[in-house]
Amino acid sequence: MKTDRIPFILAVAVTTAWAVMVGAYLSNIGWAGFLALSPSELATVLAGAGGPPAALWLFISILEQRRGVAQLVIRLAEMTALSRNSVQQAESQTRALLELQAQTVRVQLAESRRMALQDLASNAAVLAERLGVIGRDEVDGAWARFGAGDLSVFVQSFLNFSVSHPDISERMAEAVTRDPISRAALASFVRRYERITSTADDKTMLEILDEGVLGRGYRLLLKADDLANVAAAKQASAAAKDTATSASAPVGRGARAKIGEDLFDHDDAEAMRRLADVSDRLDAGLPTGTPRA
Repeated sequence: MKTDRIPFILAVAVTTAWAVMVGAYLSNIGWAGFLALSPSELATVLAGAGGPPAALWLFISILEQRRGVAQLVIRLAEMTALSRNSVQQAESQTRALLELQAQTVRVQLAESRRMALQDLASNAAVLAERLGVIGRDEVDGAWARFGAGDLSVFVQSFLNFSVSHPDISERMAEAVTRDPISRAALASFVRRYERITSTADDKTMLEILDEGVLGRGYRLLLKADDLANVAAAKQASAAAKDTATSASAPVGRGARAKIGEDLFDHDDAEAMRRLADVSDRLDAGLPTGTPRA
């Protein structure tokens, strides 16, 4: 039995006992004596009989109200605590989600950076092998170091080569203008390095790149790329001039064929014969030693 029902049970028991006592009292005086009471006496008897139970039940109702209010307060406190816990859990989940997203972004950036560095190393490897900067007996060892994680091994070969050949940038610029594959690898290396340094937000990493092997190799290859661009521009300009010169020169027999345009009055065979005859006469009249068009 629940303890919160004890006051109600006691009130029922007391009320029952009181009703029995009142009934016993009324039975003593009998119905005749009860009806013989004056109105004031009757009112006194009824008030005395009903007053104590009414007061008791009023007290019980007040207790029940207080108990209900106390339970309501407890329930509200529990709901408040539950709501607070829910908010805390939501905040924890939000922080965990943001941390997971940040970690995912960092992993993606690290993977992209690693792929970019590998692309740098691959372009440097192509240049080193095709330009002969690294010897054939050293290629296998260099690729083994590259596979072990040394991404600067091929760039280091250019720095080592520049010690004995200070004009390596000029030599590379001259060589790559004759080799499209080397030219593409050189331009890709320069472009990839600049992209990495422009998107990196870690100052320590930028300092390592700039002061390390990749940064020194980049400056060396950048100079070669600039010289190669200048040489390519000069070649393009010279080719354009040659094209313009050849376009303005006489075209030989084809140009002289216009003389016979008025000969096409008869059939095609006769016109072609007469045009060939005119052309032969023109050739016969050229100075000695002049090549025939």
